[in-house]
Amino acid sequence: MRRRITRLAAARGYRPDPHVVKLMHHLRTRAPARAKANLCGLTQTWPRAQLGPGNFLDRLVHGIRTRAESLGYTYDQLNLDDYPTSAQLQRVLVSRGIEGLLVLPLREPRDLSALLDWRLFSTVTVTSSVFAPRFHSVKPAHFDNIMLACRELTRAGFRRIGLAMSSEWDERVKHRWTGGIAWQNQFGGTAPVAPLVDRRPGPNLDLATLSAWLAREQPDAVVLETLDRSVLRQALATFPPRRRPTIVTMNWPNEAAGCGIDQEVERIGTVAAELVASMIARGEKGLHEQPATTVIDGTWVPGALRRTRPG
Repeated sequence: MRRRITRLAAARGYRPDPHVVKLMHHLRTRAPARAKANLCGLTQTWPRAQLGPGNFLDRLVHGIRTRAESLGYTYDQLNLDDYPTSAQLQRVLVSRGIEGLLVLPLREPRDLSALLDWRLFSTVTVTSSVFAPRFHSVKPAHFDNIMLACRELTRAGFRRIGLAMSSEWDERVKHRWTGGIAWQNQFGGTAPVAPLVDRRPGPNLDLATLSAWLAREQPDAVVLETLDRSVLRQALATFPPRRRPTIVTMNWPNEAAGCGIDQEVERIGTVAAELVASMIARGEKGLHEQPATTVIDGTWVPGALRRTRPG
C-alpha cells in the first residue's frame, strides 16, 4: 500500500510540505515547531566567460535546488556583492523568511564572522573558501581525488606527473592537492616533478612562470587549475604538439583538459540541501563547537586520454 501511494503521489507531482515535516518532528521530539521553510544560497559574482560550460557553480546550484524542491523547500540565491552592508543583507534574509543558508564558492577566500548574526540561521558551507566561522560542510574529497588521478595516470603509463596552480587555489583546497602530489613524488613510483605554486595574487597563473616551469620540469601530464585558459594555450603553443603534456583537470568538464576528475558536484549539492533541511527540522541554528565535514568522492573521466610510452 505504501509503494502504491508513493507511485500515485509521484505521478501527481506531490512534494512534501516542510511545515508538516517540522510538525511531525515536533511531535516526535516535543521540540518547538518552526514555521519557515526557505533556503538561500550566498555567493559572489564570478567571471562567467572563464568558468566554461558545465562549471562547478552551476552544477552545484542545480543539485541544491532540485533536492530542496523535492523536499518541499523553496530555494533563493543572493549575491554578496549586491549588499554593501551586513545589516542590509540580514534584513533581506529575515524579511524573506530565510531559515537555512548554504554558503557557495566565493570569489576569494574570506572571513565571514561579521557578515551575519549566524544564530538566526541553520548554515552549511559547500566551499573551502570560508576561513571563519566554521560550519557543517559538504565538500569534494580533494586529497582522495588527486590520489585517484595520479593512480590512473600512472596506470596509463605517465611517468612525470606535475601540478600547476596558484597559491590561492592551494589555500582553497587546504593544500590537499599539493599533499597528494608530494606523496606521488615520494612513493608513487614515478619520476619526481616539483609542483608549481604561483605566489602571485589571484586564482590565475603567470604566463612566464608557467612556461618556464614546463620547460624546466618537462612533465608528460599536468594537473592544472586556472580560470584564465588563455595562459595555458599560450604556454603550450611554445612546444611542438608531440611534446605538449596531457592536461588533467580536477574539475571535469574542462574544455582545456583531456581527462580528469568529475567531483560529482550535483551530489554535493544534494547532500548539502538534505543536511540544512534536517538542521531546520531539528531547530539547529548558529555555530557549532565541533562542526562536521562530509566529503564526496569524485570519479575518474579518461576523456581523450591515450597511453604514453614510459620514459
